[in-house]
Amino acid sequence: MEQGKLVRWNEEKGFGFIKPTTSANKKDVFIHISILKHMARKPVVGDQINYFSETQSDGKLKAVKANIEGVAVVATHQPNRSRSRRGNRKSSSGLLIPTLVILILGIFGFQKYKQVTATPMPTDKNIEQMPFKPVQNFRCEAGKTHCSHMRSCEEAIFYIKNCPDTKMDGDNDGVPCEKQWCNSWW
Repeated sequence: MEQGKLVRWNEEKGFGFIKPTTSANKKDVFIHISILKHMARKPVVGDQINYFSETQSDGKLKAVKANIEGVAVVATHQPNRSRSRRGNRKSSSGLLIPTLVILILGIFGFQKYKQVTATPMPTDKNIEQMPFKPVQNFRCEAGKTHCSHMRSCEEAIFYIKNCPDTKMDGDNDGVPCEKQWCNSWW
């Protein structure tokens, strides 16, 4: 690696010349802005430049790799075609597993939805045909007319079938306490 001082710079055209300080050859070295594109700022006359040079076909020296001493290097991304293709495969396979999980959950959810919607809504006739197995012996008690007074769906069904003046079937479909107790019974 050689060192030198930037002695001329044409901002408009993006090139300049380095005066070598470490080389026995004291010819100025041509430098183009493209060699310094990874630097945090553009070069200015007087900057100390670290560089590698090569001799061109016309015998002049040209900096082929360089940096400005004391100036931060900014990470640059230069996509390589073969890397980007591999990267696309990786990103595609990276999406494969989450996509499959979402698909499986969607299928499972759809199956559950079909089960819920395929079950016919109960009617008075359905309730009468349902086997009734009381967990306890229920009896009509005065004042117990609303779902909030019930302790189970079975008790609500007992009350709607056997007790007068109940107010547990708001939509008059024959199913008591659908929002509180009997929502998963069907």
